[in-house]
Amino acid sequence: MYIQSQLLRPLTHYVPDMITSNNTALIIDNNAIDRKFMQNTLESWNFNVFAESEPNRAKQHFALSDFKVILFHLAQDFMKSLDFLGWMRLQSTGALIPLIDNGGPVTEEMCIRAGADEVITKPLVQKLFMQRVNYQIDKHTERNALMDEIYRWGNMTLDVPQCEFRIGDKIVPLTKTELLLTQAFFAEPERVISRPELLNVIKVKDGIGSSHLIDTHLSRLRIKIKENGGGDHIFSIRGLGVRFIAPSHLAKRSS
Repeated sequence: MYIQSQLLRPLTHYVPDMITSNNTALIIDNNAIDRKFMQNTLESWNFNVFAESEPNRAKQHFALSDFKVILFHLAQDFMKSLDFLGWMRLQSTGALIPLIDNGGPVTEEMCIRAGADEVITKPLVQKLFMQRVNYQIDKHTERNALMDEIYRWGNMTLDVPQCEFRIGDKIVPLTKTELLLTQAFFAEPERVISRPELLNVIKVKDGIGSSHLIDTHLSRLRIKIKENGGGDHIFSIRGLGVRFIAPSHLAKRSS
C-alpha cells in the first residue's frame, strides 16, 4: 500500500533504537506528501530533521551539520540533480539515499556512480522504505564506529585514530587516499570491492578518468606494501573489482 493513504498512520510499530548525539537528517523532496511522511518517520526515530523542497535551499544546512542520513528526490533537471548528489557525497559521510521516479530518466546505476549508498524508487511503499533506510543508517553507524579501530593483517597494522600504518615495527607513510583504501581492505579482507565502491571510499565521482585514478592509487599502495615487506595482497578481478587477500589463500583456492 502506498504511503499516500498511510501518511497519518502511527509509526511506533517500527521504531529502531537509534538515539545518538548526531541524529540529524536532511530531506529534499518537492512532493509535500512524501516529504511529510519521511519527516514523520525520521522524527519518530528521534532524528532532528531538516526538510526542504529544493536543493538550493538545502545547501545552507551542510555548514551546520554532517547528516546521518540524506534523502533526496531527483526530479526536474536530472543532470543537475545528479551533480548535486555528487556534491553532497563530497560534503557528507552519512547515508546518502536518492529517490527516483519509476520509469523516469534516472537509473539506479547513475545514482550509485554519483555516490549513493542506496536507491529507493517512487511511489514509496511504507514498510519497504523504512526497512531500507534503517538498514543504511545502521550500516553507516557501524562504519563510523570502525573509525576508532586498529586493524591487523599478518605483519601489518593500521591505526585509524593515529592515521598510522605499520609493517612490522616500521611506519610506512601513506597518503590520505591510501589510508582510506587500506582501511576499506582491512575492514573486509578477501571481499571483492567494486570500483564504484572504492571511488565512494575516497570521495571521487565516477566518470571520465576515474578508473585510471583508482588504478594509480592502488598501484602506489601495492608498491609501498610490497617494498616494505608486507607482500603482494592487492589483486584486480576483471569485471568485478579489487580484492585484498593473502597470496597463500589465493593459491589454495586456485589449486
